[in-house]
Amino acid sequence: MITTLAVLAYVCALSLFFVIVIPPLAPTKLFMRFLPQDIRDAAKDHPDPPRERRILGYLLTAVVAIAYVGGIVLIGADALRHGCGFWRIFGRYLLFMVGYKVFDILVQDQYIVIKKKYFVRFFPETKDCKSWDDRSFNRSNQLKRLIAFPFVCALLAGITLWVGR
Repeated sequence: MITTLAVLAYVCALSLFFVIVIPPLAPTKLFMRFLPQDIRDAAKDHPDPPRERRILGYLLTAVVAIAYVGGIVLIGADALRHGCGFWRIFGRYLLFMVGYKVFDILVQDQYIVIKKKYFVRFFPETKDCKSWDDRSFNRSNQLKRLIAFPFVCALLAGITLWVGR
């Protein structure tokens, strides 16, 4: 279980680094598709960063994605090493995914995006958008993911047992 918590902390830290570093590296359309419509509309004419920066942004995105998948693999391998059955593996995956989602909602969405308005410094034309103050801007997507997590975790636990045995 300590491995699960360590991987969760690692992935949360990596994700936080990514959220802080990626705005000046990502193409505007790609970055904005995760934000509300009024912000997207205000930033539609924002210039994309130079090609070198975009390449670096794509590389960082790939590193974060690989680290996330690697964390899931590490959690499963550790569970198998400790002789865990389906439900304990399922619990580890659920702890990881729900823990990450809570971090995402509280730290990344509510604190960085809403309270600190961090992205406004990179997209100043969005400063007056009302969605920067809307605490529920991503509620439906987050709720869908939270509902899907038990099913995804059950699938991952099944795959882990199948691969590990």
